[in-house]
Amino acid sequence: MSALQKSIMKSKLPPRCPRSYKQKLAPFGMSRCRNYQPESWNRFFQKFEDVETEGGTFRVYLSAEPDEPNRPRIITLHGGGYSGLSWSLFTEEITYMIHCQVISMDIRGHGETKAKDPDDMSAETLVKDVEQVLQKLFGDEMPPLVLVGHSMGGAIAVRTAHLPSLQSYIYGLVVIDVVEGTAMDALASMQSFLRSRPTHFRSIRHAIEWCVRSGQVRNVASARVSMPSQIINCETGLLATRELDDLNNEDSEETEGGSVTRADSIAEEDEVPETADNGGETRAVSHGDPPKFVKPNGEINKYKWRIDLSKTESHWAGWFRGLSALFLGARAPRLLLLASVDGLDRELTVGQMQGKFQMQVLTRCGHAVHEDTPEEVARVVAAFALRHRLTEATDAGRGMHLVSAPGC
Repeated sequence: MSALQKSIMKSKLPPRCPRSYKQKLAPFGMSRCRNYQPESWNRFFQKFEDVETEGGTFRVYLSAEPDEPNRPRIITLHGGGYSGLSWSLFTEEITYMIHCQVISMDIRGHGETKAKDPDDMSAETLVKDVEQVLQKLFGDEMPPLVLVGHSMGGAIAVRTAHLPSLQSYIYGLVVIDVVEGTAMDALASMQSFLRSRPTHFRSIRHAIEWCVRSGQVRNVASARVSMPSQIINCETGLLATRELDDLNNEDSEETEGGSVTRADSIAEEDEVPETADNGGETRAVSHGDPPKFVKPNGEINKYKWRIDLSKTESHWAGWFRGLSALFLGARAPRLLLLASVDGLDRELTVGQMQGKFQMQVLTRCGHAVHEDTPEEVARVVAAFALRHRLTEATDAGRGMHLVSAPGC
């Protein structure tokens, strides 16, 4: 192990949030319950807006507005195939720690966004979308912005940080688990990975269970809210989250009469396997034959993916080419979060040794770092914002000593 790797492994995170430690996620975010019931977005965000631009109508989820107008807006950009709701638990955590507002956008071709040309997934088009959405939201009164992007969204965040129209408003740039070298190397096997996924699911719960058990997201709580936004009903063509919204509306009406709960409304007939902790590794506990995630047919062919990522292959290289140099050249303070200490390419390794950016490696998580360990990601981003004096800690955050952790 190199000296750089050793120094990274010794770096410490800000102290764990007492509230979350006692009441929320187990290691890997995997609880021992078998609750794969979908959960609506409105527990985590205050509202959504459908922002119209020349490129189409873009769904944006917003947490509560900050107490002062000069507080930072954290703009979150998801990876390919995910959605703005991938940031739900992160949003809940970071707004608990610091004064800010999270604005989470469904990128073109994803979630509830309706683009005029959804097949145009070029890096230039995606960056233009972000620019126009922010200009529509804030106009001439642009607040301080912190761009946070995961995977494809990280590449878009880096390119957005170089836009002349936004550059002076961007006070922080956070990139999660995407590095040019490793990303470009992984493209050759991407089609094989996509073919290995099921094409359809028989229920929303079935999709959530696959999401967790396949390792796409290791955190049950996050998968319950994010996975429904990645699949659509084959018959209606609508996002699965629409069905949850309808159920919530029915529940609120019927609950006033004292009759039904959400869990009763969406209960499925199939049992879901439990999980157990085995020395830090989570495994499925089978009660009979485990579910088979294969392409179904007939009546159980109910949900499919919102976006066919395999058809975006022509744009993949354009997302990541030149990313390391652009990241190092951004004016704003930079933070790189990785799921592996071996994730750096040569250019970023040199930049890290020269102290050009802050880096943190988060263990116990997969590629969807912000979903697997939302609390830890929020603590690192909150500490980053406080260290650069972009905002202040909340009353709860003050007791966490967030800025005491050294940046590596």
